[in-house]
Amino acid sequence: MISVVIPLYNKENDVRRTLESVLAQLYTDFEVVVVDDGSTDGSANIVQEMMSSDARIRLIKQQNAGVSAARNKGIREAKNDLVALIDADDFWDKECLLELFKMTVDFPDAALWGVNYTGLRYGEYKPFNQEMPEGFRDYVKDYFGTPNGGLFCSSSVILHREKAMAVGLFDERIRIAEDIDLWYRIILNYPVAFYNKVLSCYNRDAANRAEGILGFHHEITKRIDYYIEKFEPYFSKNKAFARSFSMRIAYDILHFGYYFGNRHERECTNHIVRHIPYDEMPSKYRLIFKTPRPIGWCVYRLSLLKKRIFNKK
Repeated sequence: MISVVIPLYNKENDVRRTLESVLAQLYTDFEVVVVDDGSTDGSANIVQEMMSSDARIRLIKQQNAGVSAARNKGIREAKNDLVALIDADDFWDKECLLELFKMTVDFPDAALWGVNYTGLRYGEYKPFNQEMPEGFRDYVKDYFGTPNGGLFCSSSVILHREKAMAVGLFDERIRIAEDIDLWYRIILNYPVAFYNKVLSCYNRDAANRAEGILGFHHEITKRIDYYIEKFEPYFSKNKAFARSFSMRIAYDILHFGYYFGNRHERECTNHIVRHIPYDEMPSKYRLIFKTPRPIGWCVYRLSLLKKRIFNKK
Protein backbone atom coordinates (compact mmCIF):
# COMPACT_ATOMS: atom_id res chain seq x y z
CA MET A 1 0.00 0.00 0.00
CA ILE A 2 1.11 3.57 -0.76
CA SER A 3 0.50 6.88 0.97
CA VAL A 4 0.10 9.82 -1.43
CA VAL A 5 1.09 13.11 0.22
CA ILE A 6 -0.18 16.40 -1.20
CA PRO A 7 0.91 19.76 0.31
CA LEU A 8 -1.83 22.36 -0.22
CA TYR A 9 -1.75 26.14 -0.11
CA ASN A 10 -4.27 28.30 -1.98
CA LYS A 11 -4.79 25.98 -4.95
CA GLU A 12 -8.57 26.17 -5.34
CA ASN A 13 -8.23 26.40 -9.14
CA ASP A 14 -6.04 23.29 -9.41
CA VAL A 15 -6.49 20.89 -6.50
CA ARG A 16 -9.62 19.23 -7.89
CA ARG A 17 -7.82 18.17 -11.07
CA THR A 18 -4.85 16.97 -9.01
CA LEU A 19 -7.05 14.82 -6.78
CA GLU A 20 -9.04 13.52 -9.73
CA SER A 21 -5.81 12.39 -11.39
CA VAL A 22 -4.79 10.57 -8.21
CA LEU A 23 -8.17 8.89 -7.73
CA ALA A 24 -8.15 7.78 -11.38
CA GLN A 25 -4.96 5.69 -10.95
CA LEU A 26 -4.93 2.09 -12.17
CA TYR A 27 -3.17 1.20 -8.92
CA THR A 28 -5.84 1.69 -6.26
CA ASP A 29 -4.36 0.49 -2.96
CA PHE A 30 -3.46 3.86 -1.50
CA GLU A 31 -4.44 6.57 0.94
CA VAL A 32 -4.28 10.30 0.16
CA VAL A 33 -2.94 12.62 2.84
CA VAL A 34 -3.64 16.27 2.00
CA VAL A 35 -1.89 18.76 4.29
CA ASP A 36 -3.54 22.17 4.15
CA ASP A 37 -0.78 24.65 4.96
CA GLY A 38 -3.05 27.46 6.17
CA SER A 39 -4.89 28.13 2.90
CA THR A 40 -6.98 31.31 2.82
CA ASP A 41 -9.05 30.40 -0.25
CA GLY A 42 -11.51 27.57 -0.89
CA SER A 43 -8.90 24.83 -1.38
CA ALA A 44 -9.72 22.91 1.81
CA ASN A 45 -13.44 23.03 1.03
CA ILE A 46 -12.83 21.30 -2.29
CA VAL A 47 -10.83 18.57 -0.56
CA GLN A 48 -13.56 18.09 2.04
CA GLU A 49 -16.16 17.82 -0.72
CA MET A 50 -14.15 15.09 -2.45
CA MET A 51 -13.56 13.30 0.88
CA SER A 52 -17.29 12.72 1.16
CA SER A 53 -17.21 10.44 -1.88
CA ASP A 54 -13.84 8.71 -1.34
CA ALA A 55 -12.79 7.50 2.10
CA ARG A 56 -9.15 7.16 1.01
CA ILE A 57 -8.68 10.94 1.36
CA ARG A 58 -7.57 12.48 4.65
CA LEU A 59 -7.24 16.22 5.29
CA ILE A 60 -4.80 17.57 7.88
CA LYS A 61 -4.71 21.29 8.64
CA GLN A 62 -1.82 23.32 10.02
CA GLN A 63 -0.80 26.96 10.28
CA ASN A 64 1.16 28.20 7.31
CA ALA A 65 4.73 26.93 7.58
CA GLY A 66 5.79 26.35 3.97
CA VAL A 67 5.73 23.49 1.51
CA SER A 68 8.58 21.58 3.16
CA ALA A 69 6.83 21.59 6.53
CA ALA A 70 3.59 20.48 4.86
CA ARG A 71 5.27 17.59 3.05
CA ASN A 72 7.08 16.55 6.22
CA LYS A 73 3.83 16.58 8.17
CA GLY A 74 2.20 14.36 5.55
CA ILE A 75 5.14 11.93 5.48
CA ARG A 76 5.12 11.62 9.27
CA GLU A 77 1.34 11.07 9.28
CA ALA A 78 1.50 8.50 6.46
CA LYS A 79 0.42 4.97 7.34
CA ASN A 80 2.72 3.27 4.85
CA ASP A 81 6.45 2.92 4.19
CA LEU A 82 6.04 3.91 0.53
CA VAL A 83 5.16 7.60 0.11
CA ALA A 84 4.30 9.12 -3.26
CA LEU A 85 4.49 12.90 -3.62
CA ILE A 86 2.46 15.22 -5.81
CA ASP A 87 1.93 18.96 -5.53
CA ALA A 88 -1.61 20.32 -5.45
CA ASP A 89 -1.39 21.87 -8.93
CA ASP A 90 0.27 18.97 -10.79
CA PHE A 91 -1.32 15.81 -12.17
CA TRP A 92 -0.57 12.21 -13.11
CA ASP A 93 -1.14 9.89 -16.01
CA LYS A 94 -3.39 7.04 -14.89
CA GLU A 95 -0.44 4.60 -15.02
CA CYS A 96 1.89 6.72 -12.86
CA LEU A 97 1.34 5.13 -9.47
CA LEU A 98 1.23 1.62 -10.91
CA GLU A 99 4.57 2.05 -12.67
CA LEU A 100 6.14 3.62 -9.61
CA PHE A 101 4.92 0.72 -7.46
CA LYS A 102 6.37 -1.79 -9.93
CA MET A 103 9.68 0.07 -9.62
CA THR A 104 9.67 -0.44 -5.85
CA VAL A 105 9.21 -4.19 -6.41
CA ASP A 106 11.85 -4.53 -9.12
CA PHE A 107 14.46 -2.30 -7.43
CA PRO A 108 13.88 -2.96 -3.72
CA ASP A 109 17.19 -1.59 -2.45
CA ALA A 110 16.39 1.94 -3.59
CA ALA A 111 15.18 4.71 -1.29
CA LEU A 112 13.83 6.87 -4.11
CA TRP A 113 12.03 5.83 -7.30
CA GLY A 114 11.06 8.24 -10.06
CA VAL A 115 9.48 8.50 -13.50
CA ASN A 116 9.98 11.18 -16.10
CA TYR A 117 7.67 14.18 -16.24
CA THR A 118 6.54 16.85 -18.64
CA GLY A 119 6.25 20.58 -18.03
CA LEU A 120 3.10 22.58 -18.80
CA ARG A 121 4.03 26.15 -19.69
CA TYR A 122 1.82 28.68 -21.49
CA GLY A 123 -0.57 25.89 -22.38
CA GLU A 124 2.09 23.73 -24.05
CA TYR A 125 3.49 20.40 -22.83
CA LYS A 126 7.24 19.91 -23.04
CA PRO A 127 8.86 16.70 -21.71
CA PHE A 128 12.07 17.20 -19.77
CA ASN A 129 15.13 15.93 -21.60
CA GLN A 130 16.82 13.73 -19.02
CA GLU A 131 19.71 12.67 -21.28
CA MET A 132 18.98 9.08 -20.34
CA PRO A 133 18.33 6.30 -22.89
CA GLU A 134 14.73 6.13 -24.01
CA GLY A 135 12.88 3.60 -21.86
CA PHE A 136 15.72 3.43 -19.28
CA ARG A 137 14.43 1.57 -16.23
CA ASP A 138 17.05 0.65 -13.65
CA TYR A 139 19.11 1.79 -10.73
CA VAL A 140 20.94 5.05 -11.49
CA LYS A 141 24.54 3.98 -11.03
CA ASP A 142 26.36 7.34 -11.36
CA TYR A 143 23.86 10.12 -10.79
CA PHE A 144 26.39 12.92 -10.29
CA GLY A 145 28.66 11.69 -13.06
CA THR A 146 26.01 12.10 -15.76
CA PRO A 147 24.52 15.34 -17.14
CA ASN A 148 20.92 14.50 -16.19
CA GLY A 149 20.59 17.26 -13.58
CA GLY A 150 16.97 16.62 -12.64
CA LEU A 151 15.70 13.07 -12.89
CA PHE A 152 13.45 13.48 -9.88
CA CYS A 153 10.56 15.88 -9.36
CA SER A 154 8.41 16.37 -6.26
CA SER A 155 5.38 15.18 -8.25
CA SER A 156 6.88 12.11 -9.91
CA VAL A 157 8.44 10.02 -7.15
CA ILE A 158 7.92 7.48 -4.42
CA LEU A 159 10.29 7.60 -1.47
CA HIS A 160 10.96 5.09 1.29
CA ARG A 161 9.57 6.76 4.39
CA GLU A 162 12.06 5.47 6.97
CA LYS A 163 15.10 6.10 4.78
CA ALA A 164 13.90 9.61 3.92
CA MET A 165 13.40 10.30 7.60
CA ALA A 166 16.89 8.97 8.32
CA VAL A 167 18.45 11.71 6.15
CA GLY A 168 16.25 14.43 7.60
CA LEU A 169 13.25 14.82 5.25
CA PHE A 170 12.74 18.23 3.59
CA ASP A 171 14.77 21.09 5.04
CA GLU A 172 12.12 23.50 6.30
CA ARG A 173 14.56 26.44 6.14
CA ILE A 174 14.69 26.19 2.34
CA ARG A 175 11.92 27.61 0.16
CA ILE A 176 13.42 27.10 -3.30
CA ALA A 177 14.82 23.79 -4.64
CA GLU A 178 14.01 22.07 -1.35
CA ASP A 179 13.24 18.87 -3.25
CA ILE A 180 16.68 18.78 -4.91
CA ASP A 181 18.24 19.21 -1.48
CA LEU A 182 16.47 16.08 -0.22
CA TRP A 183 17.18 14.08 -3.39
CA TYR A 184 20.90 14.83 -2.99
CA ARG A 185 20.93 13.58 0.60
CA ILE A 186 19.11 10.40 -0.39
CA ILE A 187 21.32 9.77 -3.44
CA LEU A 188 24.49 10.22 -1.37
CA ASN A 189 23.34 7.56 1.11
CA TYR A 190 21.14 5.07 -0.78
CA PRO A 191 20.56 3.60 -4.25
CA VAL A 192 17.90 5.29 -6.41
CA ALA A 193 16.00 4.09 -9.49
CA PHE A 194 14.46 5.86 -12.48
CA TYR A 195 12.11 5.02 -15.36
CA ASN A 196 12.43 7.27 -18.42
CA LYS A 197 8.74 7.31 -19.25
CA VAL A 198 6.64 10.49 -18.96
CA LEU A 199 3.84 9.83 -16.48
CA SER A 200 3.56 13.08 -14.51
CA CYS A 201 2.96 16.75 -15.35
CA TYR A 202 4.67 19.66 -13.61
CA ASN A 203 2.19 22.50 -14.05
CA ARG A 204 4.19 25.71 -14.34
CA ASP A 205 1.09 27.58 -15.47
CA ALA A 206 -0.58 27.19 -12.07
CA ALA A 207 -1.31 30.27 -9.99
CA ASN A 208 0.73 30.74 -6.80
CA ARG A 209 3.64 28.68 -8.08
CA ALA A 210 6.60 29.09 -5.72
CA GLU A 211 9.09 29.86 -8.48
CA GLY A 212 7.01 32.83 -9.60
CA ILE A 213 6.41 34.27 -6.13
CA LEU A 214 9.78 33.90 -4.49
CA GLY A 215 12.24 33.71 -7.34
CA PHE A 216 15.81 32.58 -7.00
CA HIS A 217 16.86 36.19 -6.53
CA HIS A 218 15.34 36.31 -3.04
CA GLU A 219 16.56 32.98 -1.70
CA ILE A 220 19.74 31.95 -3.40
CA THR A 221 22.40 33.01 -0.89
CA LYS A 222 20.56 31.47 2.08
CA ARG A 223 19.83 28.29 0.16
CA ILE A 224 23.44 27.87 -0.94
CA ASP A 225 24.69 28.43 2.60
CA TYR A 226 22.45 25.63 3.88
CA TYR A 227 23.61 23.39 1.05
CA ILE A 228 27.25 23.94 1.96
CA GLU A 229 26.57 23.26 5.62
CA LYS A 230 25.17 19.81 4.81
CA PHE A 231 27.16 18.73 1.78
CA GLU A 232 30.72 19.92 2.33
CA PRO A 233 31.59 16.70 4.25
CA TYR A 234 30.78 14.71 1.08
CA PHE A 235 33.17 16.61 -1.21
CA SER A 236 36.19 14.46 -0.40
CA LYS A 237 34.18 11.22 -0.49
CA ASN A 238 32.45 11.72 -3.85
CA LYS A 239 34.40 13.65 -6.49
CA ALA A 240 31.57 13.49 -9.02
CA PHE A 241 29.22 15.04 -6.48
CA ALA A 242 31.79 17.72 -5.57
CA ARG A 243 32.04 18.71 -9.23
CA SER A 244 28.29 18.65 -9.86
CA PHE A 245 27.53 20.61 -6.69
CA SER A 246 30.25 23.19 -7.32
CA MET A 247 29.19 23.78 -10.91
CA ARG A 248 25.60 24.30 -9.79
CA ILE A 249 26.64 26.81 -7.11
CA ALA A 250 29.00 28.65 -9.46
CA TYR A 251 26.30 28.90 -12.12
CA ASP A 252 23.78 30.29 -9.63
CA ILE A 253 25.93 33.01 -8.12
CA LEU A 254 27.20 34.10 -11.55
CA HIS A 255 24.04 33.75 -13.64
CA PHE A 256 21.87 35.61 -11.13
CA GLY A 257 24.42 38.39 -10.70
CA TYR A 258 25.27 37.86 -7.05
CA TYR A 259 29.03 37.57 -7.34
CA PHE A 260 29.27 40.93 -9.14
CA GLY A 261 26.26 42.46 -7.38
CA ASN A 262 25.86 44.98 -4.56
CA ARG A 263 27.99 45.05 -1.42
CA HIS A 264 25.75 42.70 0.58
CA GLU A 265 25.59 40.18 -2.28
CA ARG A 266 29.35 40.26 -2.72
CA GLU A 267 29.87 39.65 1.01
CA CYS A 268 27.49 36.67 0.89
CA THR A 269 29.22 35.15 -2.10
CA ASN A 270 32.66 35.70 -0.57
CA HIS A 271 31.61 33.27 2.15
CA ILE A 272 30.19 30.83 -0.38
CA VAL A 273 33.18 30.67 -2.75
CA ARG A 274 35.54 29.88 0.13
CA HIS A 275 33.82 26.50 0.38
CA ILE A 276 33.78 25.58 -3.31
CA PRO A 277 36.18 22.70 -4.20
CA TYR A 278 37.92 24.36 -7.15
CA ASP A 279 39.99 21.30 -7.98
CA GLU A 280 36.86 19.65 -9.35
CA MET A 281 35.93 22.57 -11.63
CA PRO A 282 37.13 23.97 -15.00
CA SER A 283 40.03 26.41 -14.71
CA LYS A 284 37.95 29.44 -15.74
CA TYR A 285 36.19 29.33 -12.39
CA ARG A 286 39.49 29.54 -10.54
CA LEU A 287 40.27 32.67 -12.57
CA ILE A 288 36.84 34.16 -11.87
CA PHE A 289 36.77 33.50 -8.14
CA LYS A 290 40.45 33.69 -7.16
CA THR A 291 41.44 36.92 -8.91
CA PRO A 292 40.31 40.48 -8.09
CA ARG A 293 36.67 40.98 -9.08
CA PRO A 294 37.36 43.31 -12.05
CA ILE A 295 39.55 40.62 -13.60
CA GLY A 296 37.06 37.90 -12.69
CA TRP A 297 34.28 39.94 -14.29
CA CYS A 298 36.26 40.21 -17.54
CA VAL A 299 36.92 36.44 -17.56
CA TYR A 300 33.23 35.73 -16.98
CA ARG A 301 32.08 38.09 -19.75
CA LEU A 302 34.61 36.62 -22.17
CA SER A 303 33.38 33.09 -21.36
CA LEU A 304 29.79 34.16 -22.12
CA LEU A 305 30.87 35.76 -25.39
CA LYS A 306 32.78 32.63 -26.39
CA LYS A 307 29.71 30.50 -25.63
CA ARG A 308 27.47 32.71 -27.81
CA ILE A 309 29.93 32.58 -30.71
CA PHE A 310 30.21 28.79 -30.63
CA ASN A 311 26.44 28.34 -30.25
CA LYS A 312 25.90 30.34 -33.45
CA LYS A 313 28.17 28.06 -35.47
